Amino acid sequence: MSKSTLRICLVNPPILASLEPWYDEPDFPRTALACLAAYIRDIPGVKIKIIDAKFDRLDFTDCLDEILNFKPNLVGFTAFTNEIKPAGYLAYKIKEKQPIVKTLIGGVHVTAIPEETLKEFPCFDLAVVGEGETPLKELCEHYLNRGKKNLQEIKGLCFQKDDAFIKTGHAMRILDLDELPMPAWDMFRSADTYFVQTLRGCPFNCQFCMNPNGQVARKRCVDKVIEELNYIIREHKPKHISFGDELFSVDMKRTKKLLDAMIKHEIGSKVSWDVQTHVKFVDQEMFYKFKEANVERVEIGVETGDTDIMKQMGKGISMKKILEAYEFSKRAGVPIGTFFIIGQPQETISSIQKTIDLAVKLNPDLPMFGLMTPYPGTEVARLAANNEGGYRLQTKDWDNFSKQMGGALEFADLSKRQIEWLQIKAYASVFLLNGRFIDFFKLLWEFRVGAIKVLKKFIAGSKNLHQDSNKPKDYDSYFNNSNALPLTGFIQSRENWVKQQKSEIQRTRKEMPSLFKLGE
Repeated sequence: MSKSTLRICLVNPPILASLEPWYDEPDFPRTALACLAAYIRDIPGVKIKIIDAKFDRLDFTDCLDEILNFKPNLVGFTAFTNEIKPAGYLAYKIKEKQPIVKTLIGGVHVTAIPEETLKEFPCFDLAVVGEGETPLKELCEHYLNRGKKNLQEIKGLCFQKDDAFIKTGHAMRILDLDELPMPAWDMFRSADTYFVQTLRGCPFNCQFCMNPNGQVARKRCVDKVIEELNYIIREHKPKHISFGDELFSVDMKRTKKLLDAMIKHEIGSKVSWDVQTHVKFVDQEMFYKFKEANVERVEIGVETGDTDIMKQMGKGISMKKILEAYEFSKRAGVPIGTFFIIGQPQETISSIQKTIDLAVKLNPDLPMFGLMTPYPGTEVARLAANNEGGYRLQTKDWDNFSKQMGGALEFADLSKRQIEWLQIKAYASVFLLNGRFIDFFKLLWEFRVGAIKVLKKFIAGSKNLHQDSNKPKDYDSYFNNSNALPLTGFIQSRENWVKQQKSEIQRTRKEMPSLFKLGE
């Protein structure tokens, strides 16, 4: 490629079918692409195009045309587990048309299983392991022949050389997030919703979560967050802001300062907004500040109503803290959204019923019941692969790894169909047993596409979540089931991830001990 110009296309791949409409047909652009583009856009000689196929409602043909028309040297994909095959399909098609184009895959899935991903999808030339900004910048400098590092010296890469896979280690996370520029929101069309990050990381180690940003909470300063919010509101006039932090209030003192700043700048009078947080990091004062700042909803992960399962899941919560947080919200008049997961390790019909009973008792404004999914790198994936936790792995087809639709797991004594029925029962119980009939029908209407798909799948009893999809006719021909991740890969991915988390905690303690952190 040219020594003077590097044309990079950053891609969020199309969907096969709308299984989770809010996510599969989003009214918001992909934050990860905005962050990556902002970090490399000022490198001399770099030309960037962002293609967010989900946000712009592009099918595979249109997306491929846009990529090729840009004439890129490098195409970088970001993909969660259920997006990895759509990204792979596009990479195969690019290689057929332009074999010299380099293809790069990043995201939480490939971070968990980099070598296995490249074996399963040889259409990718490179994998980014860990946070993407620094490796991508050094790759740009490498391909422009301006960098002093060759590929083997760039941290956070995995690639095949001859018959061997070269792994250069995990990309070092950027500890001071204030070093990062504002995300490149100007490279997208204006949206109704924006996901804004005020921090990266979560101090907990939940069994079902890979925790892609690590167990150290790295925070942006309040002034920079306010600057970004004011810019988005002024330039793009959105309807809504969602704070895309794992735990918005993990540093309670800082969070209260941020809420005070939002009140001062009247953010809540200009746009609606919501957050996700944790019962451990809220108090009554914070909920009053949420109210004054005009929060639309505070979302909290409760996950289970069974106290025994709650103790073992690694989330660091108790029933006392859950009830206390809900009392805070009730006194302040702040609407609550609650996340539950059906299918915890050792789950039974009785324990799931306890979760439903708790949800009915809490009566959140917006209840959300997801189905356990064994994402690579998680403890749940290790348990499922090892025939522990009562799990039975149903498929290794990444297309069927869906939180709302299920498809990957069932229990030895609890079938997938029973789990699906309990999910439907859970939603109905919260609304109907609390006499919220109008709210129930409003929810069904708002999420009608997803609701219809859930009911249709349940009635049909289908294992194929994409039987009604518009996936390309040649889609399946590019994927060889024999290359699918072996069970040992699920086990090893967890071991590798735990090791990496410990390493990052130790590094942070040494280089920036002031950061909020929880021990290993």
